[in-house]
Amino acid sequence: MSTPPENVKDVMDVVRARVKELRGRKGWSGAQMGEQLAALGVPWNRSVVANFESGRRPAVSVQELLALALVLDVAPVHLLVPLDPEPYQVTPESSHVHDSDDVWRWIKGERPLPGTQTTAARTFYAEVPAAEIKRRGHIYPLGTAYEVSSAGDLGERDDG
Repeated sequence: MSTPPENVKDVMDVVRARVKELRGRKGWSGAQMGEQLAALGVPWNRSVVANFESGRRPAVSVQELLALALVLDVAPVHLLVPLDPEPYQVTPESSHVHDSDDVWRWIKGERPLPGTQTTAARTFYAEVPAAEIKRRGHIYPLGTAYEVSSAGDLGERDDG
């Protein structure tokens, strides 16, 4: 596994930092957070929390990520992506570095990552659930996602 350049955030580094920050805001010790997770069926304890936050435990499962978000009272995307725009590496071996705001929009299902092939963008928009289209009131037109986003017509990020 390669290491991202110094100024580029790696997914697990972001998750670790966000978990540590949010645990601190709650005033929880590692043992207290482990108890909260254990109550949800995720077998964490003080040692697992310490090992994860220090990087000795390299990753979390999707189930653990969702449980962490639940006990920390945040949406999972807010554990995965930095709150402020900055360079971000989606996969360990990727040579592509994305702006974290673009990654946030991708995870939220708003638009494909910049550089996505047109056929992949069609799939991205075709897989939007009907309830999401109804909530949004529209779906972005196929083949125009990048023209619209590059013109800034999509507006600012909406955390709601």
